Amino acid sequence: MNAKKSLTLNGLVLPNFIFVIVSTLMILVSAYLTNHYFNLLFPSGVTTSSALCNINSFWGCDKATESQLATLLGMPTSIFGIIIGLIGIIAAFAGTKEIEQTAKTVFMANFIGCLVLFIYSLVELKSLCPMCTVYYVLSLLAVIIFWKHSQLPYKVDAKSGAIFFTLTLIPVLGFNYYLSNKEKDNKNLSISYIAQFKSLKDYGAPAYESPYKIHMATENFADAPIRISVFSDFQCPYCESVAKQMPEIIKEFKDKVNIQYLFYPLDSSCNSKMKGSMHVYACQAAYLAACDANKFAEVHDYIFANQEKINSKNLRIWAKEFGLDESCFENKKIQDLVQQSMNTGEQFSLRSTPTIIINGKKLEGMVPTIHLKSILRSLIK
Repeated sequence: MNAKKSLTLNGLVLPNFIFVIVSTLMILVSAYLTNHYFNLLFPSGVTTSSALCNINSFWGCDKATESQLATLLGMPTSIFGIIIGLIGIIAAFAGTKEIEQTAKTVFMANFIGCLVLFIYSLVELKSLCPMCTVYYVLSLLAVIIFWKHSQLPYKVDAKSGAIFFTLTLIPVLGFNYYLSNKEKDNKNLSISYIAQFKSLKDYGAPAYESPYKIHMATENFADAPIRISVFSDFQCPYCESVAKQMPEIIKEFKDKVNIQYLFYPLDSSCNSKMKGSMHVYACQAAYLAACDANKFAEVHDYIFANQEKINSKNLRIWAKEFGLDESCFENKKIQDLVQQSMNTGEQFSLRSTPTIIINGKKLEGMVPTIHLKSILRSLIK
């Protein structure tokens, strides 16, 4: 075979160099997807959606990550992307006929698998994973590079195949063991969280129903099987995490959950229970969010998204941006509404944020999303 008709036998020439870049990008994209897999399915804390991977209802990684094809041979399918990329780099630098034609065959099989996943996503999931799509494109580029620069036949050489098989077998065995332990840990933790939740004191429904709603599945707050009241402070970092957690809850329990927001700023300028001001702009932030109940959800999300920028000047700028009157900061009616929320905290002996009331039971601090979902599922079984 003429060396010019080979991709890797001529050293690191331009086509081979481009192939190395494509293979490296395949590894990086697959590593990102693997990280997303573990963050979503085995979180160590509150799960938050990646803006890079979850753009809208069609372009999002979560559906793919939670689908049946997200796992292959007991490990995340994305791990195979890392392995394929490594095979490409090995072939590029090894520069042997046997390894090149084996790699060429592997990359063609990988591309066919990508086509299957692409069709499955469109037909079954009715969505596309953005980062997966990037990987599909890279896989196509790799196949095109082989097609243009390698005339070696599609063939799996025994020795090269054995090397690549070993490269695949080691992570398969390792991840099967690791994931089985992670799944056991998750299951045991969820059982523990549910048991602890059931043993909690039932304080009853909040005496005051907040006009500030995050989500309503039913017209009346009390009618939903799951009723969540979030006591929160806009300058509290963990409250921001809980705020990001709520869309995940709504996504799964959309028609079964009502969520209301109750102000509890840890700021002595409006909260008499506070001896000092932990968060000096928390009361002002509460007044801004309380200014218009119809705009509350939008303002709520914006303030938390810009939590590090909260100060008196910015709060007034944001008020103008949302078309709200700056008088809200001094409005007695708005201040009374915030005070009613804080007064409701007495019913639950509340002293810190975030505190979440679920069907009358109090959860203080953060509960990882996967375990919070387990608690909520137990309420509707």
